[in-house]
Amino acid sequence: MLHKIRTAMSDRDQLYKLAGLVQLDDAFFGGPNGFQGRGTSKRPVYVAVSTDNEGKPLYVKMKAVDRVNKETALEFANQAISKGCAVTTDGLTAYPQLKSQGYTHARVLSSSREAEEKLHWVHALISNAKAFMVGTFHGLDKSNLQAYLDEFCYRFNRRKWRNQLFNRLLHACVVGPTVTYAELTL
Repeated sequence: MLHKIRTAMSDRDQLYKLAGLVQLDDAFFGGPNGFQGRGTSKRPVYVAVSTDNEGKPLYVKMKAVDRVNKETALEFANQAISKGCAVTTDGLTAYPQLKSQGYTHARVLSSSREAEEKLHWVHALISNAKAFMVGTFHGLDKSNLQAYLDEFCYRFNRRKWRNQLFNRLLHACVVGPTVTYAELTL
C-alpha cells in the first residue's frame, strides 16, 4: 500500500518543474561500506533545489541514476528544471553543458568557501534526505531508493501546507493511475 502511495506522490511531483534560481549537485546514497564519495558502490542521486530571491528553499527534485556523467546530468536537468533558469553547480565536469542547453550556469569550486554559501540548501537537503532514510527506513534497498526520494520530495514540497497534506495526498492517490501488484514487484 505504501508503494502505491509513493507512486502517487511521484506522479504528482512530476507534473512540475523547478523555476527561478536553482542549486544542483549530486550525492551518493546507500548503506555503509567503509568508503565515501565517488567510486563507492552507493547509488548516485542528482538533487536540485529552487530558491527564492532571499535564498530560501522553495522546492526540491531528486533522481537516482546509475552513474554521474554529462548525459544523465542533462537528462535530469531537462526533466526537473525549466529552461532559462539560473543553475548553480559545483565544479564537476558534467555540468558546464547546461549553458548550451538554455540554462544560465554558474559554477563554484566545491572546496571553496563560496560553495558553502551558493550550494548551502542543496547540501542541507541532501543531508536531510539521508537522515530521513536512516531514521524512517533504517536502511536502504537500492530498488526502492527512487520511491523513498519521491516521498521525501513530496513532503518537503508541501511543507507549508501541513494541514492540507493528507487531503492533497488522498487527491493524488484518487486521480493518479492505478498501480498493479505486478508493477510494484518489477
